[in-house]
Order: sequence, then C-alpha cells, then structure tokens
Amino acid sequence: MRTLFIVSEKKIEAHRGEEYDYILEVTDEPTTENIKEMANRVRGRIRSLWMDQGGYDDRRVECHLDAASPFNTMLIDLQLILKEEEGIAIELPYLETTEPKPLDREAQAAIERLDSRNELLP
Repeated sequence: MRTLFIVSEKKIEAHRGEEYDYILEVTDEPTTENIKEMANRVRGRIRSLWMDQGGYDDRRVECHLDAASPFNTMLIDLQLILKEEEGIAIELPYLETTEPKPLDREAQAAIERLDSRNELLP
C-alpha cells in the first residue's frame, strides 16, 4: 500500500517527522477554482502511486488529510470516481475515527453516499 498526505500550508510543521510516500501541500483557504485544480493534481498523484506499487501486494492508496473540509469532500468524491472508473482503491483512514463527522453539508452527504456504497460491496 502507498500513502499520500494532503496538508494545508499552515499545518505542515505539525507533521514534521511523519513519513508518507508523497506529501502534497495545499492552500489554507480553497476556492471553487483552485479546488478543481487540486482535485486534478490529487487524482494524478493517486494514479501514480497506484501504478508504482513496487513490491507491494496490497494495491491500495491510503490518503491522509489535515486541511480544510472542501479537501475532505474532494477526496471522498475521488474515492468513488476512481473506484468506478479505474478500479483504484483509495482508503481514507481519517474518516474511521471516533471524532464527530464534519458539519459541512456537502461533506456529510458525501460520507453518507460512501457509507451506503460500502454496504453494497462484498
């Protein structure tokens, strides 16, 4: 399994010493325009990590996040899209915490959509 960490510029220092296969710094305050650009960059990086599995038997990409909630929504959407279109399995372990779910309506709807799809998977 390969790992990707998406972190906002202001929070990068808090993660010094953590190891990931790729770290992508993103803006602290995303806009509609730059979130689309970032989604394309993240999608390309996930594809690259997926293809470059080295000797790993576990062909998944695990994405970690410490950035604004629109990036969470973006990752959830990419998880669904890349699984359907390209068969790429993306894990979002930060969603499996016991912390309260985000209050952001769009993020909440995406999480619920993902949960309902996971129930259908074997």
